[in-house]
Parts: sequence; structure tokens; C-alpha cells
Amino acid sequence: MEVNAESFPNDLLGLLINISEADFVSFDLELSGIPSRLPNKKPRGAGWLTLDDRYAETKEGADRYQILQVGLTCAKFDYVANKYVLRPYNINISPLFDERLDFEREISFQSGACSFLLGCGFDLGLPFAQGVQYLSREEAERAKKLAYDRIDKKNVIEDLQLKPTDTESLDFVRRCRDAITAWQKTTSANLEITTSTGLPNASASYTISRFEKRLVHQLVRAEFPDAVAIGRNDCIRILPFDAVREAENTRRIKTRVKEQIARQTGFRWVFEALVGGEIDADLLYILRSAGPSDHRDRLDRALARLRKNRPVIVGHNMFTDIVYLYRTFVGPLPNTLAGFNEKLHELCPRIVDTKYLATHDEGDLNASPTLEEIAKGLQSQRLPNIVTHEDHAKYNELEAFHEAGYDSLLTATIMLRLAAKLGAARSKSSELDDKNGSTTQSKKQTEAAKPALGREASEGGIKLSPSSLSDFIADGREKVHHPIAVPPVGPDSAIDGRQKRKNKRKTKRTNKEQTTHRFATKTVFEKLRDLSVADVETSDSTEEEGEREELDHDALNGPGDDGTDAAGSWADEEYVQDETGWVPIPKVERQKMEMIPEFGDTFWRQFGNRLRVFGTEEREMRIAGWPQ
Repeated sequence: MEVNAESFPNDLLGLLINISEADFVSFDLELSGIPSRLPNKKPRGAGWLTLDDRYAETKEGADRYQILQVGLTCAKFDYVANKYVLRPYNINISPLFDERLDFEREISFQSGACSFLLGCGFDLGLPFAQGVQYLSREEAERAKKLAYDRIDKKNVIEDLQLKPTDTESLDFVRRCRDAITAWQKTTSANLEITTSTGLPNASASYTISRFEKRLVHQLVRAEFPDAVAIGRNDCIRILPFDAVREAENTRRIKTRVKEQIARQTGFRWVFEALVGGEIDADLLYILRSAGPSDHRDRLDRALARLRKNRPVIVGHNMFTDIVYLYRTFVGPLPNTLAGFNEKLHELCPRIVDTKYLATHDEGDLNASPTLEEIAKGLQSQRLPNIVTHEDHAKYNELEAFHEAGYDSLLTATIMLRLAAKLGAARSKSSELDDKNGSTTQSKKQTEAAKPALGREASEGGIKLSPSSLSDFIADGREKVHHPIAVPPVGPDSAIDGRQKRKNKRKTKRTNKEQTTHRFATKTVFEKLRDLSVADVETSDSTEEEGEREELDHDALNGPGDDGTDAAGSWADEEYVQDETGWVPIPKVERQKMEMIPEFGDTFWRQFGNRLRVFGTEEREMRIAGWPQ
């Protein structure tokens, strides 16, 4: 599914719901520059870099360059259909600001990266024309502080010093002083100051320059403490000072600033859903989403699920991507790799790198199958059963090489097939160990369990020099350049199931109406039952056909003037799922490889939270232990 700036407010709810329900979310990025080609980079010496060196290099690249595109694929196992359902999203990211903020952002592009992207058919104009904007956590805090300091007048503005030769400016200040003094002796509610104030022949056009506005503010602040000056487009309005009114005005301005920052936060709300961050419950109203009438309830349920369980984050060759992701949506990177590991684990306690899954048992330092090789090598694998949701069928009809959404879909597919294969082999190995008590046999089984990648994985791997490895693998350019079949569109999706149930209800009702005498009367209970069925069908129809109702913010958020709820309002209460009468899903004996190992399984202690970093002495980065 393609998400752009225009559709983002209405697509956000579906994104948050799918993330909250997903077993894992795979991602991929497209960047405006890569670390290995930084300008003025020092020549690399002989031998491999250490992980600390690689992190310092990648940190410098992330500080300079931007993310242009994010691909996300939400993967969820359907226990009814016994298959994994994938929902890929492709989202262009704009580094521009739409809201008025008190700072700017520098944007950098690398010529080599641009040439590479253009050669792959990437449209460099799309992020700017249709991209979803964002603010990092650090930028949002900075924007709020600067705006609040300006509103509270904490940053004292130096007074303008007029010289005796500035006769026109001095005359303007004199005229304004006389006008304000005369106004204070009247009963008029306010006074409007323009360029022509005090002149015998006042101009018909009400205009005032920015310089003159500053002079008026300075005059009122210095000589009229019992008055306030309020800027307007074409004048300065002078009002009597009112402490209550000023406090209320300040509160309203700050509320408006918070809403501006929330709108500009943009894609970072999706990032917060991935890492368990705080999401504003009024977000859909602030973004002016025109979703269905129950979308506040659906958002509350999604946020409750996200608070209870964060999805597992999956990437391929993701070291560079995860560093860029942190820098873009969190803020400045820690100075050391150890500090970054600690912060990363707090954000994402469960991470899986499919590059590590595919190469965990390779002995040759230079053996490195690409994303394309791994995907092709696993294509013939029958289980697990994987389908693409029918609302996300873009890549079943279009070969989008080097598009982040497409690569995230392939990453999710590799994750499922490779994890299922390795999990089944590990389970079989454990059974043999228990039966024979032989560690040698276990080793042979593990070696035999290595996935077929279309070539000799270790001994016959592609031999690359350290310098070429750096460009080919380390910078996240390991992309697909030839057709690879993606999971087909699944006919048994959730929406398709709702449609079937809806049609079945309609058929039953039609048959009943045909068999009932047209003059027959209905009891009160029959009328209530029919009314209930009609309400359900109306709700389904509205959701499925995309009909939208305008959100009534007052109805959702209570009577507060600032958009907040009155004390004791239901909207202040945290959503709690009613689990009364819930029945656990019955355990079904499944075929091997029908599902990947559960994320609480000991399997992930070996394969989780480890990133493959070829081209370094360590070859891998261990983030932390896999949570129980």
C-alpha cells in the first residue's frame, strides 16, 4: 500500500492497528547518502574495521544524510486460515517542515547515492512532493521549548536604539505615544496603530511595517505597563491589560503550538508505535482524520495492545538502517557503540536480522549471500503458507526493485521461511540429541540445516575484497535487481471474511422475509433483534465501502475549551479490554515449518538481537540478551 502526505491522516489508524496486531514488523530504508562515501573521509588502512570504527563512520553518515523512504510489512499469523498474512506499506519521507517552527533543518544529498537511486528508477522528487513529514523526539522538544519561551517572553528582545538623525522613526514613535495617551482617556475598547496613526491626513490603507511593529511593542513595554500590544497582519492592536485574559490567551496559543507540533511529528507516530512510545490519544482529531465514526474507539484499542506488547522488529543487513532510524526519529546518536546498544535495547528489546539468520553458520569471512540470493534460494519452500493481504497487493502487480516497501516484503518473507526452516532443523536436532545423547550428531544436523541459497554457502561463496565489501554490503545497498515472486494475494483475508458473513446474514434475512407472511406482526424482541442486525450491517458497510464521517471532537473529547476533557470524563479513563468470557485458542498440532518458533522460544536466544556486520573484525553485533 502506498502512503503519501495526503492520505497519511486517514491511513494512520489502519497502520497503527496492523502494527499492534502484528507478530513482527519488517522494515527497509532508502537513504540520501551512505557512510562509506563521506566527503573528506580518511583513507582506510589495511585490515578490517572494528565495530566501534564502523559505528563512528555510520554515525557521521546518519548525522549528515536523511531517510527518503520507509518500507514496513506487518506480518500476522491467521489461526483460522493457517497462514501468515503480510501487509506491506511504502512511505516516502519528506525532510521539509509544513508547520511554522522556530528552527530549520539542513538537507544533504550525496551525488553517488542519487545516481544509484536514479539508476534503480527511484523518483527523487517524490519525497518532497508527496512525502510524509516528521519531527524527531529531540526536534519536537526543541520546537516546544522555543515556542513556549517566545510565548512567555523569556527571551528578552533588545530595544532598538534610534539616532537623532532617524527623524521619521522618532516622529512615528511620538505620534504613537500621543495616540495611546489620548486613547487611555476614552472609553474605547481598543486602539489600532498603523503607519498613518497621528497624521492629519490618514492613509486609507491600513499597513504597518515589521520595523514599525517592533517600535510599537517596544514603546508599550517601556511606557505603558497597563496596556498590551497585539500584532495583527496590518496593524498593532492596543488593549487594556487583563491578567485573566492574558493567561487564557497564552494557554490557547500553547495548545495551538502543541497541535502544530503533533501534526508536524507525522511519521514519527508510526515509529513510536514500533518502539512502544507515547502516542497522543487525540491524534486523529489533530491530524483532521476523516475516518469512520468509531475510529477513536479503534485507536484506543490499538494503543492498549501496543502498551501491552511491542512487535518484534525485523530487518535485513540492518546495522546501517537501525542507526539512521534512531538518528532520524529519536535524536542525536550516543557517542559510543556501547551507549547506542543500551539505548537501542530500550527502544527495541527484540530485533531479528535476517542477514544473520542466513549467515550464522558460514565459515568464510567473505561469504555473503545477498537479499536477492536468499529470497530465490527459499522460493521453492512450501511452508509456512504465506499470502499478501488483498488491500496490499501492489507488489503482486508491479516489480518495484529498490523500493523500500518491496524490500520490506521480501525481508518478511525471508524471515518466515528461514526461521521456520531453522526452527524445524533445530527441533529435529534436539530430538536426536535427546534420543542418542550425541553432540556430534547434533552438529551434523545443524550443518545440514543450512538453507539452500542456490550455491555453496561457505566454501563456494562470492569472494569480495575488504574494500568492495564495504560498498556492497555495509551501506544497506543490498537490494533486489531481478524479478522475485512475492507471496500471492490471499483470498481468505479478514475483510473478505467480513464480506462473506455480511452476505450470509443478508441471505438469511431475505429467506426469512420470503417465508414470513407479509401481514404477520413481530414481537418486541424480534424487532430489537432485527434492529441489532441492521446496526451491525450498517457499521460493516460503512467500514468496508470507505464511507467517512466528520469527527466530532467535542463529542469525543468532552466539553473543555482547550480540547481536553472535564475532570471525571470517560475519555480520561485508560482503555481496558473486557476479557470476560474469553476462551483461549485451542492448541492444534501443526506440521513442522507451518509456523516459525514462538518469540518466547529458546530458539531466539541464539538468533535474536544479533546483527550481521560484515567487513568488521567482529562480524556481528550482539545487542543484548533476548527477553524472556
